[in-house]
Amino acid sequence: MACDFQSLYYGEEGYVVRCKQCGHYQVAFISTMLTLNEADFYIFCKQVKYKALQSYSNVNQDSKIIMIATPSQDVHLILTPGELTRLYKTLEEADSEIKTQELLCLFK
Repeated sequence: MACDFQSLYYGEEGYVVRCKQCGHYQVAFISTMLTLNEADFYIFCKQVKYKALQSYSNVNQDSKIIMIATPSQDVHLILTPGELTRLYKTLEEADSEIKTQELLCLFK
């Protein structure tokens, strides 16, 4: 069975989609795409949020110094502070869309 993706966010640097059948998420950002189950998606979002709320004002903003773990123990994202901020905003936009769609389902 092929996935039937529902767009949660789409922007210049990536997208977040969710399959209506299996519930898996795809997070594409810059040159990386992750396929995550729902639990891993929310863990990933929490990690990104935690890192994004840290201060990086005293480091070179062009340095890829921020490491984000993925569910695969051998795969990590390496980001600049600016990339981290943009990834965080992408995930926040997707989360807002998820919440909007959940609210709309209450009225069906």
